[in-house]
Amino acid sequence: MESKQTTVITISRQMASGGSYIGKVVANRLGFRYLDRDILNKAAELLGVSATDIDILEKRPSGFFENILKSFSAGSPEAAYTPPITRPVYDKELFDIEAKIIKEICEYHDAVVVGRGGCFLLGDRPGVIKVFIHAPLEFREMRLMEVHRYFAADASFNIKDYDERRRKFIRKMTGREWTDAENYHLCIDTSVVGLSMAAEIIIDLATRQKQPR
Repeated sequence: MESKQTTVITISRQMASGGSYIGKVVANRLGFRYLDRDILNKAAELLGVSATDIDILEKRPSGFFENILKSFSAGSPEAAYTPPITRPVYDKELFDIEAKIIKEICEYHDAVVVGRGGCFLLGDRPGVIKVFIHAPLEFREMRLMEVHRYFAADASFNIKDYDERRRKFIRKMTGREWTDAENYHLCIDTSVVGLSMAAEIIIDLATRQKQPR
């Protein structure tokens, strides 16, 4: 297949800011490929592990994941040896595999890439629109409680924990600050504009970019 000039929208988002929902709306309206779980599934296939294992690793640093694997393999001193449930996968290995998958897909297809450092992986590639979706903590706590039925204390803890781990991961992999507005073409506070309007803004920008000049 011959490569073409594609339009790619990368959506980085704070937890519970609505970025995944917005990404799906944008992809559906524009007829773009929506890249999220399929990247995870393809990465698992290439790494020879299960998608569940990759999902765990994306939500926790490697150190956490490796400790879990060790506990499965070692067991208690009295327990019989049990082989590990899978081979260890490290942050950098996963990051590089997902980068390869994203770049290959975006070489031939218009796409919306949600999370996974897409903004940083694609660099200054022509046709990329980099978006950061964010909102105040109180707004995101309320969304978790209303949409996902979290208790207030759990919502607050999970949001702060996720955001901190994501910040550290992006800094470790790219040397960049995840929430720095200079990394993006467009930053949207969904507590101000709402999820539907945020999607419309992105759609309008992408449509203008694809029009012949």
